[in-house]
Amino acid sequence: MQYILIITGLVLVALGAALAIAFSLRKQRDAAMQELATISRRLTDIDRKLEQVQGASDKEQEATPATPQEGLSGMTDEELFQYLTTVIREQELYRWPDFNRSAVMQHFSLSAARVGAAFAQGGGQSLPEFVRNCRLDHACRLMVEQPTLSFVEVGNASGYQRTTTFYHDFKARFGMAPAEYRKGKVKSEK
Repeated sequence: MQYILIITGLVLVALGAALAIAFSLRKQRDAAMQELATISRRLTDIDRKLEQVQGASDKEQEATPATPQEGLSGMTDEELFQYLTTVIREQELYRWPDFNRSAVMQHFSLSAARVGAAFAQGGGQSLPEFVRNCRLDHACRLMVEQPTLSFVEVGNASGYQRTTTFYHDFKARFGMAPAEYRKGKVKSEK
């Protein structure tokens, strides 16, 4: 009987240690994902700055028009919507996990009202809808182009902080789970 208690105690200690290790690994993974998101954001900022520098040197050779930030105030809502959505797509800003109205305001030096009007009046959809659609389009490309990625990796690479939100948004838009979508796409390409 005493041996059973000792063995049970050892098993409980081992389970406790395993849980502690799993918790520690999860915290490390979450920290690494956050760091990846920060690095991705910084790289996007660096790319944008490089493009601005290259664009500025190209423009110096031609006539020097106003910078995009200065010209944004003179745009109509429709023009601003087109400009913002083009830049967000080309620079894949939607992949930032914390990309929202505040990020757009800061990135483009615009007011909340100006951003809201551009999307509501110029595009007929809200900024969150636009970002969600960009993320889902990106996720669909990843699932087809890189079928070995897990759905957690696909969601994270597309800008989702939570896998459950990715699954919910995906099912709401496509009427099926990501696994069903991938299975149908891989099957149709063979």
